Amino acid sequence: MANLVLSLAFLFLAFGKVQCRFLRLNSSMLVSDGVANVDHRSPFLSLNGLLSSSAEACEHYYGFFPCADNIGGFLFQIVVYEYLLATGEKFLTKGSKQLFNIIGTGFFGDVFEILMVLPEMMVVLIAGLTENEDDAQAGVSVSVGVCAGSTVFCLTLQWGICVIFGRNSFKPESSTSRDSEHSTSRTSLMKEKLSLLTDSGVTTDNKTGYTAGIMLLSLIPFIIVQLSGIINTSSGNRIVVLIALIVSVSGLLVYFMYQILDPWIQERSLEYTKYENLLAGFLNHVQRHTQGRLVTNEGAPNVPVIRSLFAKVDRDGDQTLSISEVEALIADIKSGKVDVEKEYAIAEVVQPWIEERRHELVKIERLMSRILKHVHSQAFEAGGLLTDDGSPNVDRIKSIFEEFDSNHNNLISQSELKEVIQNIRFGKFQLDHDLVAENVMKDFDEDGDQMISEQEFINGFTKWIHKATHIANSKDSKNFIDEFDKIAWKEVDSLMYEKEENRGIIHKLLSRDCIKSVLQIILGAAIVSFLAEPLIYSILDLSTALGLPNFYISFVIIPFALKFKMAVSAIFPASQKSLKTASLTFSEIYGGVVMNNITGLSILLAIVYIKGLTWDYSVEVLVILVVCAIIGLLAFFRSSYPLWTCILAFFLYPFSLLLVHFLHNIVGWD
Repeated sequence: MANLVLSLAFLFLAFGKVQCRFLRLNSSMLVSDGVANVDHRSPFLSLNGLLSSSAEACEHYYGFFPCADNIGGFLFQIVVYEYLLATGEKFLTKGSKQLFNIIGTGFFGDVFEILMVLPEMMVVLIAGLTENEDDAQAGVSVSVGVCAGSTVFCLTLQWGICVIFGRNSFKPESSTSRDSEHSTSRTSLMKEKLSLLTDSGVTTDNKTGYTAGIMLLSLIPFIIVQLSGIINTSSGNRIVVLIALIVSVSGLLVYFMYQILDPWIQERSLEYTKYENLLAGFLNHVQRHTQGRLVTNEGAPNVPVIRSLFAKVDRDGDQTLSISEVEALIADIKSGKVDVEKEYAIAEVVQPWIEERRHELVKIERLMSRILKHVHSQAFEAGGLLTDDGSPNVDRIKSIFEEFDSNHNNLISQSELKEVIQNIRFGKFQLDHDLVAENVMKDFDEDGDQMISEQEFINGFTKWIHKATHIANSKDSKNFIDEFDKIAWKEVDSLMYEKEENRGIIHKLLSRDCIKSVLQIILGAAIVSFLAEPLIYSILDLSTALGLPNFYISFVIIPFALKFKMAVSAIFPASQKSLKTASLTFSEIYGGVVMNNITGLSILLAIVYIKGLTWDYSVEVLVILVVCAIIGLLAFFRSSYPLWTCILAFFLYPFSLLLVHFLHNIVGWD
């Protein structure tokens, strides 16, 4: 009966003409009676404009950007701005890397590092340059979130992904297989899976640890600025900010000067850039010229597709790739969308093949030519190695024996041979002097006592001279050695890729690729600077509408847009599972964090000090210190990262946000 009465009452009200408004809790508005002058108003009273229009007219940035006045509109704006910002970052990064490949290390290496963090720095700078002090303070809050978010993103999500894709087993394969059989017999599959967390991971070189140490040093100005939370006076805070600013800027300048004087960090970054470019170009080439994908749906290599690609590259069908065929492959890659440096590409592709044949460089025929050439250049004025009738000059050979016999015991040891060989030039090839001396000793030592007597030396040298005159088909005492040397090393020279002569810097700067790179940098910087301000204010509007601090949104959104592509591109080098690529990948991460820390903090402190703003971001700075310290100390004190470290890295990302929330809202630490 009660339900019937309620239903009838509802129908009566539904058909009746009633003026009313829905009342909702809103601390910023007075509650009305709901019926006074409502014809021209919205029928809803909402919480801070969540579902309705704002009382203020929305602003069109630059006169044509779309505006919004509710949460849905703010989110849509941010998504569009983030996409365009990522596009600008793509142009800027691509142009910077290509220009770095062209010009190389040195002063431009420092410029390149600035360009790589320019998108984040543009956001930080523009956020704090507003004239209104309140807006500038809010902008600095966004900037702090961007800096902290970029650092934490690189050292947690990107770092952990690289550990997963770059992992190798720390145990030998035989040991791994025995352990696997043993665990299967005991049905301890869970234990076997857990052992992967400690028995596999990534191994890096010592220089990667040095880069992590530099990253730890970049935290010094952050530690100094934390002292502002202890000092309660405004003048004291300004002094602390100024000191931290001076230390930060000085550290940045010292870092730049150090890399100019000793550019090993830049050289590793350049090698990483070239490798990344080569890999991207190769994958793009495969995608354009093969039917199917390189990887099956199960994640295994697609062998038929790989075989078809090899068949296309192997033009003569001899089942092996020659230098000319590799050069043709690189030319095809360069004709695609990715510019690849030819010298580096061929060096990387052919290097394993060259290493397998490096022993050919120390074949006795080739050693003969260079040793004879060295001796001939010193002996020519004393009569040369040939007499007038074209026979070996025995007297001269005896004098050479006396020169080689440094201890004058009428015997030449392998160590004495090595002393002579160390002074012989083998061109640009770096040979093992011990191996060269060993081969020469084998050729000269007839009785096997590991010593060369005078007669053995005369016999061996005479044999060399006869072979040289025969191969060179000449008994001219002036030219037979040069002809023999050309013939002996011709095959080796064809194996090794000869780099083109270094072009002058002016020629490089005026090249088409250089101009294209500069235009890409200009376009990318223009897009980033053009979109930074609208994006910042959209974030501020969204944080106000949601009632959240600016830090949380800027911590997640902007770094994700700017760093996501970089994180994905780092997967390919890391997945090569080699010491070299892993070391370069993690060094690049640490180097990027160094630049982000020092440059970002310098700009922030400069804005705060010049505009007289308040520095109350101790909690946010603490997050940077904690994450950098944990990952930095781990990387500095050990060269291998077990797989379990990626779990730690992933955990640090949400932990950073929870730490800020806990210290701000629970502890009340401002």
